[in-house]
Amino acid sequence: MTTPTVAPAEVLFDPAVDTLPWDRLQQAQLDAFTDLLARLRTHDVWRARLRDAPASVSALTDLSDVRMTTKEDLRAAQAEQRPGRPLGDFQLVETDRLIQFTSSSGTTGTPVFFGLTPNDLERWTSRIANAYRTAGVAAGSRVAHTTGMAIVAGGMPYADGIRGAGGALAWIGGQTSSRMALSLERLQLNVLVGTASFVTHFARRCEDELGRPATELSVRTIIAGGEPGAGVPHIRQGMLDAWGATRVSELMGLGDVLPAMWAECHVGQGMHFTAAPDVLVELVDPETLVHVPWEPGATGEAVYTTLSREASAVVRFRSRDQLTVTAVECACGRTSPTVRCVGRTDDMLIYKAMNVYPTAIRDVVLDVASEHLSGAMRIRKERADQVRFDAPIPVQVELREDADAVRAAETLAAAEEAVRQLLRVRVAIEHVPIGVIPVGEYKNALTYVDGE
Repeated sequence: MTTPTVAPAEVLFDPAVDTLPWDRLQQAQLDAFTDLLARLRTHDVWRARLRDAPASVSALTDLSDVRMTTKEDLRAAQAEQRPGRPLGDFQLVETDRLIQFTSSSGTTGTPVFFGLTPNDLERWTSRIANAYRTAGVAAGSRVAHTTGMAIVAGGMPYADGIRGAGGALAWIGGQTSSRMALSLERLQLNVLVGTASFVTHFARRCEDELGRPATELSVRTIIAGGEPGAGVPHIRQGMLDAWGATRVSELMGLGDVLPAMWAECHVGQGMHFTAAPDVLVELVDPETLVHVPWEPGATGEAVYTTLSREASAVVRFRSRDQLTVTAVECACGRTSPTVRCVGRTDDMLIYKAMNVYPTAIRDVVLDVASEHLSGAMRIRKERADQVRFDAPIPVQVELREDADAVRAAETLAAAEEAVRQLLRVRVAIEHVPIGVIPVGEYKNALTYVDGE
């Protein structure tokens, strides 16, 4: 089944982002990149990092001479505490100009902290609001925000963006499941924001707590982000069925850059870029770092630059997010390409001589066996840094409570064979009871270490 799409009564565009031809938008951002270089060269640390960078850029190829930034660079800049400089070596303004702090989630290591000036906060909120408008939030939306941590990208920044898009915010995250379910019911909330894994899990919790299925509640729009998955047809359909919803919109961003930069419109063919003019995005080959054209079917790693952030800039940040361009035109009228996130380059696994993303394994398994599975899935590793597997890759899946064990076993064997045929790797699927694989409100890892 395909995702039902419901055209909004009124489509609200940001003309600086949504309807400007993509090539003109990127050219304007390259001009802004030149201004950014001049500003950063007044800062000692950045001046040293930009020593080999050109004085100006006029084409995407010029960016190849600008040094990339990694998560490790950001952590290293904050590794040593400096009095009066909480943001570390990359801090660009005096601390008394900061009015808000945020942090990365820390799911891949020590959190990195970021600060915002008043101007940063205004522009940041405007961009996040545009993502939420694109995803379906408007006047009349009563939005259940399920993140429990305020300081992370999906916390306070999302709350500000939801209000900025015109929605009525109900920040129900961080409470017990019973209180979250009660709030959802009593406030008649019609939009649910959460990770793909949590959305389905929460539907079951609501039924347990309220004594009636989630389909009888008011949620009709689901906005899912924080992890890949909402763009996968079987996962998407599971969310729609669990809530009786009419729309699922995928949303994606990075705390290191901007918490929401991509969002899916009502057409449902992928996520539009919603963060211009404040963020420049490049698509590069993760191995050669050569630019990949924004064409249907193109795949590459997203690289981001914050063009206007005053407190601390991020230049050519390697996101490790692997994107596939799904289209360059959209019936909604927006002009940016649409994409799906298919995995992370640093999540790549190696089975003998073959590379494979955990998300690709998940998609094939769900394609064959979704009728028996809850949707929760993870790769079992022997150690945290394990990448190579010489034996079949262990994959844990959760069986639905009503699954027939015999039929499920036959179907999971067929799923193993489908993975071998389509991905050229072998997996060993291990089924566990529902609830064994933990589901978080913010992010759900696709891998875990055996014994931890």
